[in-house]
Amino acid sequence: MEGRVFPRFARGLLVITGALPWVVTLARAWLPLGAFGVMLDACFVTMCHRMPERTLTLWGVAMPVCSRCAGVFAGAVLGAIVARPRLSGRGWRWMITLAGALMAADVATQDLGVHPVWHAARLATGALFGFAVAAACVIALEREAGIP
Repeated sequence: MEGRVFPRFARGLLVITGALPWVVTLARAWLPLGAFGVMLDACFVTMCHRMPERTLTLWGVAMPVCSRCAGVFAGAVLGAIVARPRLSGRGWRWMITLAGALMAADVATQDLGVHPVWHAARLATGALFGFAVAAACVIALEREAGIP
C-alpha cells in the first residue's frame, strides 16, 4: 500500500501545479490581493517570457505565463487526471516527441512570420505537450508501483 502513495501524491501535485497560473489569474481578477497578488504573479517570471502580445488576459488580468505555457499547464492538469491512453514507455516517448515537434513547428512558423500569434494554436500545442508529459509520468509511476 505504501508504494501506491507516491504516484497519487505526484498526480495531485501535477494537478495543483498545472492549475496555478489559471488560479492565480482568476484570484487576482476577483479578489483584492494587492501586493500579495503581484508576488504570486512574480513566481512565474523565471518560467516564461510573458510577452504581452502572446499572453492571454482573463477578466482584465494578464496571465502570469504566455498562452503556450498556459496550455502546457492546462495540459498537465488534464494529463495527470486522465492518464490515458495506457501506452508503453516507448509509445509515450513518441507521443511526447510528436507533441514537441508540433509545438516547435508552431513556434517556428509564428516567429518566421508565416502566421500571426494565434492563441488557440499556442494553447492547443502547449496543452498536447503538457498532457503527454504529465500522463506519461503518472502512468510510469503507477507501473513502477504495481498499479494496473
